Amino acid sequence: MTLSLLGYALSALMRRKGKALAIFGGLATMVAFVSAVMFAGDAMTEEALRAKDALPDLVVQRLSGGRPRAMPSRWPPELSTIPSVKNVVGRVWGYVFLPEMDANVTVVGVPSGSDALARLSVQGGMLSEGSVFTPGHHEMIAGETLARALGLHLHDALALRPAIAGAPTLSLSGTFASSVDLYTSDLVLCDEADARLLLGYGEDEVTDLAVTVSNPAEASVVAHTISLMLPDARVVERDLLGRVYHLVYGRRSGVLVALAIPALLAFLVIAWDRLVGVSVEERREIAVLKATGWSTSDVLLAKGAESAILAISASALGMALSYVWVFVFGAVGLRAALGGFSVLGPVTHLTPSLDVGLLLGLLLSVAGPFVALSVVPAWRAATIDPMEAMKG
Repeated sequence: MTLSLLGYALSALMRRKGKALAIFGGLATMVAFVSAVMFAGDAMTEEALRAKDALPDLVVQRLSGGRPRAMPSRWPPELSTIPSVKNVVGRVWGYVFLPEMDANVTVVGVPSGSDALARLSVQGGMLSEGSVFTPGHHEMIAGETLARALGLHLHDALALRPAIAGAPTLSLSGTFASSVDLYTSDLVLCDEADARLLLGYGEDEVTDLAVTVSNPAEASVVAHTISLMLPDARVVERDLLGRVYHLVYGRRSGVLVALAIPALLAFLVIAWDRLVGVSVEERREIAVLKATGWSTSDVLLAKGAESAILAISASALGMALSYVWVFVFGAVGLRAALGGFSVLGPVTHLTPSLDVGLLLGLLLSVAGPFVALSVVPAWRAATIDPMEAMKG
């Protein structure tokens, strides 16, 4: 009996393929947009959380008027005596605005004698071409996105702040690989002495302090202790950034989905109008079924199966299209709305991160109302006397 109902439903869709294709296309388009927002939001959240793992456990910033400012490079020695504090390092970094691109460039200084440069390499490392810079030679390593936007090639010179007296002109010694573009798209890595000149820092000033703790579970306790020790400082926890990423991407995804809800409701209203207006041919078809022994419940099951096939297949196609849109084509046109990046945003490939429960919820929220809309007109037609229906 079930196979007979499904066979009738498929043949009914083929007989009215124009109407079925119109509804099928509308449903697939709506589901594709909503599921693409969900796919992209989840994937970008996961990418941000993976990037978070590269950050220090705690970042200590000095505030003035509620805004971060430079702090002395000689931090209070009491910081190193706090239980669970493993290491405290002063960092020199900041932003340089490029009017030509209407974008900020992140300048990060590497202190002399640091082993950070030793971890960079071309073969299997973080560099795609070139080599690490030599401290004291006014060289830099830039992200591929930044180098491509500025048209830079190896050994080309770049003056980030030509109007500032004493600001160095840096030569491009290498570029970062695209696999780390999430971290390096707008990055300029240079010697710490050059970074100080570009950012206007003195020899005894740093941007912030990176604190590493031996037990990450005690990070919040250490942060509270530092806040009591340095009342004019702000302590940012790495785990707190993870919660911020969830809130930011979740909120932006929710806004886009909310914008799509009126269009989805409008489409369901149009579908309701089309489905309520059962044609004379369909009424006669239902009358023939009743006359040949079909019960009202059989007719409703057949019409429900017809609508379910249409809704589920359209939803499946929409989800497949959204998967290709997000994970093959990089969510073109959607990523900027969710990411909020500047013109030097990363172009790294999004890794699929799918929530099966969320997809099933989307499927039920689309297929459920659509099937329910189709049952009412079918029930009205099935309750008419077959002879009256065949007479028209």
